[in-house]
Amino acid sequence: MWQGDCFVFDNRVTVRHDLSEGEYDQCHACRAPINAEDRASEHYTPGVSCPHCWDSLPEKTRHAALERQKQIDLAKARNQPHPIGYNYRKAEA
Repeated sequence: MWQGDCFVFDNRVTVRHDLSEGEYDQCHACRAPINAEDRASEHYTPGVSCPHCWDSLPEKTRHAALERQKQIDLAKARNQPHPIGYNYRKAEA
């Protein structure tokens, strides 16, 4: 048995021992795991940057992340799925 959450390669990001979703998310810019404390940081912008990468992202990467997040938000507002940011498991439940 492991301690803490286990990283998985799907939208859940991490799972607990009972395979329920863990507390971590993933920064879409740098792919680092982020917890509630990271998400509460002034340096966290959903889908764009996190405390681990906010000051080191190249402008091209930051711009691409902003555009991707814009498309995710537009799809969500239209109640339509978007391949990034869409949790297919929750939609099927």
